[in-house]
Amino acid sequence: MYFNKNGDNLNYIKEWWRALVSVFFVQSCAVCNAETEIGVFCPVCRRSELLIEAMPGLLSLDGAVMGYKYSGALKEMLHKLKFEGESKFLQPLAEEAVFLAQAYSESGFDMVVSIPTDAARRRQRGFDIPESIFAGALAVKGVWQPQVLARIKATAPQYGLAPDKRRSNVRGCFKVQGDVRGAKILLVDDILTTGATLDEAAKTLKQAGAKSVYALTLCGSLENFKD
Repeated sequence: MYFNKNGDNLNYIKEWWRALVSVFFVQSCAVCNAETEIGVFCPVCRRSELLIEAMPGLLSLDGAVMGYKYSGALKEMLHKLKFEGESKFLQPLAEEAVFLAQAYSESGFDMVVSIPTDAARRRQRGFDIPESIFAGALAVKGVWQPQVLARIKATAPQYGLAPDKRRSNVRGCFKVQGDVRGAKILLVDDILTTGATLDEAAKTLKQAGAKSVYALTLCGSLENFKD
């Protein structure tokens, strides 16, 4: 086995494994099955799956943008990540977040903060889904600050709960760990369904002095916001 001068062969192993996988295991688009090098979709299907749908503000959230449609392969991958701990989906989803960040050109935020997973669930999974998905896409030095928001109360999964139950489920579950006074903040999360979690996080940030809070999610359910 190869070791560099510092005895640190971890990066070498990662690159070797990535190259090996690319040779023997060709990725395919989750929609049309065409060969693709990165992400979940081929370029054609990615264009059809992207929403980039701007949503109006909620009670405390000043505005939100959904990335992809919360359906099909993307929905299945996120469910397997959340409820079965299938970490193999983190990388392709993180690659899709890069495409999303490129398509979503809004700038001028003082902080980018991810919605945190509660400590017990994070230990069980071994990773934080929103942070893992968006870290590479939005980790601008000095702006990416996921530690600013902490989850201080364990909550039941929002999936399957009625809208009013979702709000009561997440009420009081966040706290701010840092100075956000006067800041324009971008919150990132994996899914926007009713917006209850994002709105509770925005409320907590504003109570701590944030000037404005917007959201960007990997995917979303547009149907929940139609008349």
